[in-house]
Amino acid sequence: MKQRRRRRALSTRPLGNVAGHFTKDGGSKKRYRTQAEARSAAQLSWTLNGVDLESYRCEHCHMWHIGKRFRED
Repeated sequence: MKQRRRRRALSTRPLGNVAGHFTKDGGSKKRYRTQAEARSAAQLSWTLNGVDLESYRCEHCHMWHIGKRFRED
């Protein structure tokens, strides 16, 4: 009787510089056409959930995303 080999699941998250363009789950981040749209979405997130997000221009797709603020120490 042949023994079946298990295939190792491939990570859905890309590697390298492009990895920042995707969520932890491997899906692409939501894109906004303008900085104003992204800022509005970040403000809505703060109002509804208390999550402090900021908008930033993506170097890969050249559109706007929102993400958690990074502390500058």
